[in-house]
Amino acid sequence: MGFSDGSTGTTITVVDDEPLALDVLVRFAHYSGYECQSAATAEQAVELLTRRPTPVVVTDLRMPGRGGVWLVGEIKRRWPDIGTIVVTAGDDADAAVHCLNAGAQRYLLKPVNLDDFVHALASTLQIYELQRERERYRAQLEQKVHQQTRQIRHTFLSTIKTLVRTLEQRDNYTVGHSERVRNLSLKLGRALGLERQQQKQLSLAAKLHDIGKFSIPEAILNKPGRLSASEYELVRGHPEIGEHILAPIIRNRAVLAAIRGHHERLDGGGYPDGLRGDQIPLLARIISIADCYDALTTSRAYRPARLEAEALDALRLGAGSQFDPVLIEAFLSLNVAVQAAHREFC
Repeated sequence: MGFSDGSTGTTITVVDDEPLALDVLVRFAHYSGYECQSAATAEQAVELLTRRPTPVVVTDLRMPGRGGVWLVGEIKRRWPDIGTIVVTAGDDADAAVHCLNAGAQRYLLKPVNLDDFVHALASTLQIYELQRERERYRAQLEQKVHQQTRQIRHTFLSTIKTLVRTLEQRDNYTVGHSERVRNLSLKLGRALGLERQQQKQLSLAAKLHDIGKFSIPEAILNKPGRLSASEYELVRGHPEIGEHILAPIIRNRAVLAAIRGHHERLDGGGYPDGLRGDQIPLLARIISIADCYDALTTSRAYRPARLEAEALDALRLGAGSQFDPVLIEAFLSLNVAVQAAHREFC
């Protein structure tokens, strides 16, 4: 909101239902170098300000219609930057206090003294200008923060991509795994009708779901034979470690929970928390299906890749125990080939 500059200075709004009092206030304003627009009622003043807002409004307290107290409140509600000066008789002190509580900056007693009037206008206008300067500074600061946030996000995403590539290079059998899991998860998420914000969270969580595997030695990641009990425990720790790695830079709880929970099972037999049923976050339940499907259909150090139909059959057999059956049904419906049951779990 801006204000209009007249030929001799700043424009203000003066409101009083008594013509003589209004004339005096307008003359005082002109004498002090201000231009004026005037109204006889609070309602007329609002109409004026709607067409031409000014930085300062000088208003009588008692007027026909809704009066000065209402006008001060309306100005505060609709034009919070505008400064308001209330002119009142001595016996209206209580009402003047109500106006101050409603947002007026000053009040003057009738008959108005010229010096007091000039000082009140100057101080109220100064407050207005300070507020406007503060708003301009705040807007500039918000813009800078927005720009820096975008830059930080860009840097963060670039770093994440590098981390994922580095992780997958440590395991020759999982190159492209994170991106494939992300794409499959999003495909299922869209089929389920997830909102745009949830899809963004799912995308990030799926991309980073295995980041905790940085803590696992390459010899274990690429081991062709069966893992020992201690080695398996290290592998089981990667969802929790992934959450700890990302917690300082990703504040979104849904993303972190999805990463932590992508190896939970519907029957409570998963890890790291042994969550059961709906205790497992929806995004984690989605990622677990995509993760298992991709693991089955790609070669690993300890086994060759399964056929697509075999992988889908394995997912179907896991519905209700390992996987959410509703999500499995939706995932299967995205694929055209479902062969005979293949009794193998992930």
